[in-house]
Amino acid sequence: MSPAMKLEPQGPACPPAHSTGSDQAIGAAGRIAWYGPIGAGDGRANARWCATVGPVLLDPLPAARLPALARDDSLAVVSWNILIGGGDLARFLRDELGYDCHPTSPEPSEYASHFVLLIQEAYRRSEVIPDVPESFRFPPRIVPPSPPEGWPDIREIAHRCGLALFYVPSQRNGPETLEGQREDKGNAILSTLPLRDPIAVELPFEAGRKVAVGATVDGPGRTDLRVVSVHLDVASTLTRTLTTANTARLRQSLGLLESLALAETSGAPVRPCGEVPHPIATVAAGDFNSWSAGESALDQMRICFPESPPWDGKPTYGPFPTDFIFFRRGGDERIEHLEGSERRVEERYGSDHHARIAWLGLRE
Repeated sequence: MSPAMKLEPQGPACPPAHSTGSDQAIGAAGRIAWYGPIGAGDGRANARWCATVGPVLLDPLPAARLPALARDDSLAVVSWNILIGGGDLARFLRDELGYDCHPTSPEPSEYASHFVLLIQEAYRRSEVIPDVPESFRFPPRIVPPSPPEGWPDIREIAHRCGLALFYVPSQRNGPETLEGQREDKGNAILSTLPLRDPIAVELPFEAGRKVAVGATVDGPGRTDLRVVSVHLDVASTLTRTLTTANTARLRQSLGLLESLALAETSGAPVRPCGEVPHPIATVAAGDFNSWSAGESALDQMRICFPESPPWDGKPTYGPFPTDFIFFRRGGDERIEHLEGSERRVEERYGSDHHARIAWLGLRE
């Protein structure tokens, strides 16, 4: 395992934010707190991959005007790898959460609850994504099965459904230029609640650049809740696998946990997980690319998120348990995971992953 695991806030945003063309939702880069590995090797690799993607998208206010989250309401938190837009988000929201998206108006006709979607493998197609030399070795473009009209990208689905959006691309989705536009992919947060205090965490570099994204929402009882969308590497390079016994995901999970601790303390010295109550309730969820539910990366997450719902024994990607929702209470301990609410969504809705959903509420 690499010894360079200490992380610190770093800037500027990667890539530097510019309000240009159709990507004007970026806003000020200074509003996003960036964290990344100190190690020079990690930094060089992340910077090289960063130069191939477009700017961050941040549209923190939902267009859909829903009633405020009441004290007795619960909040749905969904984690889903949507396979580069292959997952039908609009149908998922309608069937699973009773929320209708309308192409002509962001106002839903009905809804079951406020929700936060923690998305992996979101994609964005844009002319502002830079061209790069042919010598750069991209992963091949992922093209999911889709209807003739195709699936909307993450910006389009947020607009259609009237949701707040925070999207940070991690890497290109192939080298191709399609009708003058290129594609990138990464993690995103979609929400019926306003997003504030956004953070981006460049994870220690393994096989490719991975950026976790986080934001704070007003949870049940208007209690602060931080939500984080995570995607770890499935494996590292052959050389690193042979020399480190494939500790890629453990290394990345430790980097994520240390960054979240730095975010809680505004860069002050990091305390061990569980030593004292954390100041803010947090959900960290996503595609951990784990091959078993007993991996050391998952064990580390459970240590730092002791109120997490237990795994139900159901895989989410083929036979593998790759997707998890982790939760810990904040210092006031008011928000809690509603016991028995966490489940695997049985239909995949066009993705190759099952989503997971859990409900949060206030303690009695």
